[in-house]
This record gives sequence, C-alpha cells and structure tokens, in this order.
Amino acid sequence: MDRRAKAEKYATQSLRYLKNASRSIDEGNSEKAGEFLWGSIAEALKAIAASQGIELRAHWEIGNYAKELTKRLGDKDIFNAFGHASYLHSNFYEAGLGIADVKIYAQEIRATVGKLLSLIPQKEQGS
Repeated sequence: MDRRAKAEKYATQSLRYLKNASRSIDEGNSEKAGEFLWGSIAEALKAIAASQGIELRAHWEIGNYAKELTKRLGDKDIFNAFGHASYLHSNFYEAGLGIADVKIYAQEIRATVGKLLSLIPQKEQGS
C-alpha cells in the first residue's frame, strides 16, 4: 500500500472513530466515548505520518510524533489534545470520568483532529 492509500485509510478510520465518539456521548457512555476520541486523534496522527512515509505502531511512537509535530508547527494544541485523549484512553480502563468531562475534552479533540487531517497532502488534480 502506498503512502497516500495508508494516509487515507488512517484518516477514514479517524473520522469513523469521531462519529462513534459522538454516538457514545449521546448514549452517555463516557468510557467508550473517550476510547473513540483517543483512537481518532491517534489515527489522525498516523495519517499524517503515513503521508510522509513514517509508520507509527506503538502508543509511545504516536506520542513522540505528536510532540515532534507540535514543535515543528509551533502548535501546542496538538500535544495538549493528544495528552487529554490519552487521559480519556486510560479512563476506559479506570472508569471515573463522567460524560460532562468527556464532552469538554471532546470539543478540543474534534478541533485538533480536523486541524491534523487538514495537514495531509491532497491528491493532485488528475491523479
């Protein structure tokens, strides 16, 4: 699979997870919503990396890439949102956050995912 196809695959999955997060929020399931939000930002980061020929597999690799991208772009929102999403990821196992807390983080994560996905180079005309 080429770079573009991998990036598109990850981007599609990121958006699917965002949609599932919204559904879980509507259902009041904070644990599932948080897990989907984490998955969405992780897949968005993997999409950008894939578009550059970089493969991220482990959680720590995704975190390091988020930190690197934050520095490169001078955008602290990326690493902050990734950190909050990681916190939601741990909530899946340690259930303690209520749906109101998840909703607060969800707004930030959705905005950051949108920003991240906009960084993926688009297909050139005619390709």
